[in-house]
This record gives sequence, structure tokens and C-alpha cells, in this order.
Amino acid sequence: MPGRASIGEGEHRDPADGASAIDPDLSPCEYFGMMRVRLAEIEDETCALSSRPLLLGATNLVGERIRDAASLADAMRLSAQTYNLLHGGSYNRIERQGNRILYRMDDAEFPFTFAGGPSTRATVMEGVLIFVHTLLEMWAGRELTSHLRAVHSRRSRRGGDAMLGYWSVPVRLGAPAYMLEYAGPAGDLAPGSTAQTLDSIDVYDRILTSLARSDGADAHQPCDLVSRVRSKLESGLGDQGQVARALGMSVASLRRKLSETGHGFRQLRAEMLDRRARRLLGAGRSPEAVADLLGFADARSFARAFKQWTGTTPARFAADTVSENVLSDCASASSTP
Repeated sequence: MPGRASIGEGEHRDPADGASAIDPDLSPCEYFGMMRVRLAEIEDETCALSSRPLLLGATNLVGERIRDAASLADAMRLSAQTYNLLHGGSYNRIERQGNRILYRMDDAEFPFTFAGGPSTRATVMEGVLIFVHTLLEMWAGRELTSHLRAVHSRRSRRGGDAMLGYWSVPVRLGAPAYMLEYAGPAGDLAPGSTAQTLDSIDVYDRILTSLARSDGADAHQPCDLVSRVRSKLESGLGDQGQVARALGMSVASLRRKLSETGHGFRQLRAEMLDRRARRLLGAGRSPEAVADLLGFADARSFARAFKQWTGTTPARFAADTVSENVLSDCASASSTP
């Protein structure tokens, strides 16, 4: 998983820099924990794995489209259509074949950005299968694995396939596409409760909680807790009490469990604010505007905090960023034939 930000040392590691470092041997817990951190830090719902980034909120749009779906088949169809629109291609479709209904994902022409062979690509797509299945479960308000007959992967053979261990149903290798195969009658299932707001943060949290539970572990184990706290901070909860309540635990328990991972709440909150501040300043926002957006009392208190994190002032950081961009543009121009 990506390392912690070095607050106060004047160093910063953009998680997008590690977008090519997808280890096909990662466990599902490690993989989804890493994806959750990337999602929060670079605000791209593809986690920098596609040349066509999706702004945060893309999954919310999918959720809004399927909210009023009357059946699982309708929810599958609408989610596939919406993701196709967002990604700008016909990568997803729903098929009925006899007594089964398939959610089919064809990645052959998808504009991936990461390096790696077929095993790496398969790991990413197998993660997408888990994500979509979980999204549909959240729409349904019930578990759907009992209605899942099989999972299909384009992976040609076993090896580097830890993601497939997530499933308790048969996995078919060497398939023409990545597919979730549900029993035909499941397509008529209606949502069991009022559809909740669906966003990527909650989907990742549900996956990580499910993984912890299936391992017989506390749902707040270290593999999961830090990413869950980061997700709540990114969603707008800034108070330790609010985050603890959202995670179903006391402040004392949250503090103790974070300490066991080598983290502290204030440190995680500072990392989040630091990342946001750098992005906003780099995008041309004034220090005063950034202070207001991040919830600081005034520009002076923001400047003090920013200097503690980075060793420089917001104004100097912004000026240096502009200079670096100009130099980079000049270098690109001079190298163009």
C-alpha cells in the first residue's frame, strides 16, 4: 500500500506516481485498501488506471440512475449504460443466456494507463467485478452472492490470482470477457429496502468490511481501519467524534486502534488537509480561498499549518508550482520537432 505522507519534512508523494505499481499478488484486502487511498488522494474514480479520469461523484451518478430501478436486471442495465457513458465506450453490457443473466465487461479496448502484463490487467478487472457486485448488493439492500452462479475471468491460468479468492462461487478462467453470472430469476429481484445513496467511498468500505468479516477478524483491523478513517475524512467528517461514530466505535477505541497501526487521528487529518491544500494551490487557488475551502479560521492560521506540514508558505509553494509548470512546458516545447 502507498506509504504515509511525510508531513513536516517538505516531501510529498503523489499516489498517482504509483499508478503503474499494481502487484498482482496483492490480497483483496491490500488491493482495495490501496485503491481506497488512491481514490481519496487523487480524486479520480479510476484511481489513475485510465487515461480518461473520472471525477469523484461518478459512482454517485450511477447510483442516482439505478436508485429507482424496479428490478436487479434494470439496475444492471442502467449501471452498465451509465458507466459506458462515463468511460466513453461500449465496455459493459447485460446479456440473457437461457436461465442466466450476465453482467459482461470487455476490457480489450479500454484505455488503461498502467504497466504490467496480462496478470496485472486481470487483477484490476477482477477487482472491478467485486466492485460492481458490491454496488448491486448495496442497491438491492441484501446480499446477492447466493444468486451468483459463477464469475468469469479472462485470466488464462492460475497464478497471481489472489483476487479470485474473494468468491465463494465457481470461477471460470479463459473467458472471452469478465462476467458476473447470476441465475436468471435473480433479474426479477426488487430492492429489499429504500435505495441508499451509492458512492465509491461506501462501496470500498463495504468491501473491506466484508473481507475483514470473512476472515473472522474485527471489522476495524489495521488492513482496513486507516483507509476507512481516511474515507470518512475525505467525505467531510473532520471531528474525531464524528468519525468514530460513523465507524461504530468510541473515540477511545478509535484512538487505541489507530495507535496500534502507528497512526494518529490528527496525523491522518493533517495528511488529508495537506494533500488538498497542495492540489488547490497547484490549481491556481489563492491562499485565502484555500484557507476558506479547508475550513481554517483565516489565511494566517492556514499559513502556519501549511508551513508546519511543508516547510514553506502557501504563497511560495504556489509560486514554485507555477515556475515548475512553466519550465516543464518550455522543455516540452523545445523537444518538439
